[in-house]
Amino acid sequence: METPLKDIHKKLKARFTDFVGWKMPLQYSSIVEEVKAVRSKVGIFDISHMGRILLEGKDVKEKLQFLTTNNIGKLSVGRVQYNLFTNEKGGVKDDITVYKLAEDKFFLCVNAVNKEKIIKWLSEFCSPRDMSEDYLQIAVQGPESESVLSKFFNVSDIRYYGFKTFGDTIVSRTGYTGEDGFEVYINPKEGIELFEELVRLAVPCGLGARDILRIEAGFPLYGNELSESITPFEANLDRFVDTNKDFLGKEEMLRKGVKKKLFGLELQDKGIPRKGYFEIALEPFVFAADQFWSIPLTINTFCRREYLVSKYSIG
Repeated sequence: METPLKDIHKKLKARFTDFVGWKMPLQYSSIVEEVKAVRSKVGIFDISHMGRILLEGKDVKEKLQFLTTNNIGKLSVGRVQYNLFTNEKGGVKDDITVYKLAEDKFFLCVNAVNKEKIIKWLSEFCSPRDMSEDYLQIAVQGPESESVLSKFFNVSDIRYYGFKTFGDTIVSRTGYTGEDGFEVYINPKEGIELFEELVRLAVPCGLGARDILRIEAGFPLYGNELSESITPFEANLDRFVDTNKDFLGKEEMLRKGVKKKLFGLELQDKGIPRKGYFEIALEPFVFAADQFWSIPLTINTFCRREYLVSKYSIG
């Protein structure tokens, strides 16, 4: 599969990669330069491969409250909430962002790899509407993102994790890079025109840069740090779990406790430890499986996203 921006990517001589069945830009110039652009100025990403789902109805809020770990009741209209779907055992089905359009209307952004699974699962509780083909999704990220996007939309008054609508277009102050930034949900025709204009004002960036940026920022990627066998507590996402409310998998999640937990590690030396060649002594933890290397180009060292296993239950 390809996004509607494919012709622009080819014109920009993007190098492509397969990402969960999508032909996506890995890089345009160099991953190093793309990362630096986002950290110092502004970069743009085609993230149209993500899934977009609409939920509406008089009881959809209550159902969404039960299916997610964060408290939907605290979400007001015009705000976005990071949230998690969990299974009966407390494992993460997907990590999502929830947009509250109205009291009985919610817009979800889900991971591309999980879209079909989530729609099928949600259908057991409500009537999800797949809006993925109705929108392009463009991320504008970096310190200069507001000044660039302000040429097209009035975004200066959008707060962090807030959004505004411009007709059918949704613009939120959200992102996956750790920098100030926005995500634009726009119909394909207008989205192609917008991306063509943005290319003149910002650096096009691919999935290679996006992965480094999100690891530096400490954001998880489903299929790497997150899966149906990993709980939010293990993934160090405790702050997005409200145990004062009921949700699917809560009792099992609390019963199991936590014997492994995701940490970000920064190496002091430049060498790259290989699997089985080193051990971490961090009571009450001992080293677990190797995972998730990155070279954080902006801090000039190596960091690691790693699950450490405890000798004892710690939660």
